[in-house]
Order: sequence, then C-alpha cells, then structure tokens
Amino acid sequence: MHLEVGDRLLVTDRNAYGSSHVCRVLSTWGLDGAPPYLVLRYDTGTEEILVPNRDLRIRVLTHAEV
Repeated sequence: MHLEVGDRLLVTDRNAYGSSHVCRVLSTWGLDGAPPYLVLRYDTGTEEILVPNRDLRIRVLTHAEV
C-alpha cells in the first residue's frame, strides 16, 4: 500500500464487529509512501501509528491533491 500525505482513509477493524473510523495521513515513514503511517483520527482527534495488517481493511476515500 502506497499513500500520500493528506490522503483520507476509512479504516475498518475486521475483528471488532466492523468498527471503523476515518483518518487523514499526516506522514509516511516507509520508502515512497509505504507503511507505517502517522494518521489523525477524526473521531478522537488523536494521532496514531497505522500499520496495515490482515485484520484491517483500509480504503482510500480521497487522495491528496498534487
């Protein structure tokens, strides 16, 4: 998965009965937009590290403008 700073994501936890949240990518720590990502969660207003794994479904809602 390759993301850009500013991308807006819908993250769904498959193990938490479909619990989901929307967040924005603040920075990418891997090479060329690879994970892990620092994201801002809109529901809590907190920053957290997002590491994609098979328990999470991540969908890009909007891409950052270039």
